[in-house]
Amino acid sequence: MGNNNNLPAATRRLFLQRSLIAMAAIAASPIISTQGFAATGETSKVPALKTLTADDYRILSAVSDAIIPSGGAFPTGALDIDLAARIDSYIPPEDTDLIQGIRGALMFIEHKAPSLVGKEGLFSQLSIQDREALLLTLRDAGGDATSVFAALRGLNLFYFYTDDNVWPHIGYEGPLVKRGKPVYPQVGS
Repeated sequence: MGNNNNLPAATRRLFLQRSLIAMAAIAASPIISTQGFAATGETSKVPALKTLTADDYRILSAVSDAIIPSGGAFPTGALDIDLAARIDSYIPPEDTDLIQGIRGALMFIEHKAPSLVGKEGLFSQLSIQDREALLLTLRDAGGDATSVFAALRGLNLFYFYTDDNVWPHIGYEGPLVKRGKPVYPQVGS
């Protein structure tokens, strides 16, 4: 696909509405700090990123895999299409509010959420079964936890469904009007 159009403002507002207020309180917590984002994954697998950090990418990949696993509802999963890198490619670097909201949500999931279900350690270090169970708990918890879950689920599903390799699995045949590559005006001659 490769079409990196920005998200409509309404979609950004929806994400921000569901996560920024919750993240302001959580990010201010002295228990969680940005120094706690020590990379625990293999950094050689991190693609070139436009907006996310390597830690953001690692955590988002773990969340994406728990929400959309390979062989789950569809044969194709989040890791199969590198959904975290896809999301990164669409995030405008100048949209600092959106980036702050995403990072806050990831910080909450990585550091705070495991303790809500009696687990120690980081979300990204949990087994896939524990990650899925934790996300289901957040979904049902209400309040800030549910807002964070809903925002991250929405972000992941939105970009997952934009991948044309996923379309056959959901019964979508693609746009009615096939578009070729965009034609840009010639500048200078």
